Amino acid sequence: MAPVNSIAVSSTTDSPTILQKAVDLATKLGLPVEQSPLGSEQQWRLDCSPDGLHLLRSANGRITCRLIVDFVSGKNGFRHAHHCTVQQPLARALGIKRGHRPTVFDGTAGLGADSWVVASLGCPVTMCERSPLLHALLADGLLRAATATAPAAAVSARVRLMHAEATAYLRNAQHSYQVIYLDPMYPVRQGSALNSLVLRTLRDLVGDDHDSGELLEAGLAVATERVVVKRPRGAPPLAGLMP
Repeated sequence: MAPVNSIAVSSTTDSPTILQKAVDLATKLGLPVEQSPLGSEQQWRLDCSPDGLHLLRSANGRITCRLIVDFVSGKNGFRHAHHCTVQQPLARALGIKRGHRPTVFDGTAGLGADSWVVASLGCPVTMCERSPLLHALLADGLLRAATATAPAAAVSARVRLMHAEATAYLRNAQHSYQVIYLDPMYPVRQGSALNSLVLRTLRDLVGDDHDSGELLEAGLAVATERVVVKRPRGAPPLAGLMP
């Protein structure tokens, strides 16, 4: 997990509005504002720019990874345009079908890709993310989506984003959800998808989900229809609980 003292907020523009946004975000997260280029000491940076909030990672003064939550274009946009049907595996696993759009709680929101697909299919979705940095990226992505196009605005209106520990929230939830969806970090395997740059960056930033078993138990107590756990092929059941 990235140490807090290695993270700062910056802005690469002279726009007073965006500069103020950077200051406000830094204050909210309790992080310093840094205008100097990324160096060897500052390995992470939340950068406010005209096209959105970026998470930058550097090594030896060179940017090695740049993350932004973009629900409208890129991979998310393509997935929404070409694969957003009730026949896809995710929709079938969640029990989405004609005439039935369950309420879904995503307890491990991450970068929000799966939640966006589920909301695109018409389901009310609550995205829960405990990392304040990922929560900031998600909030920025949803805000931009809400003003991008009419269809994207309609999808974003079905999404509720919250910053919380999902296990604690579910244990004290005042209402139930029909479906709980979990996609926890799991140990890296040689040659697995988790070796991708983005997912390795996320792991280094937020660490492993060592409490995923407790989250599963909390979800089972709240879900009225099902709990769906996303796991890699061949991985053991989460917390030893068989489907």
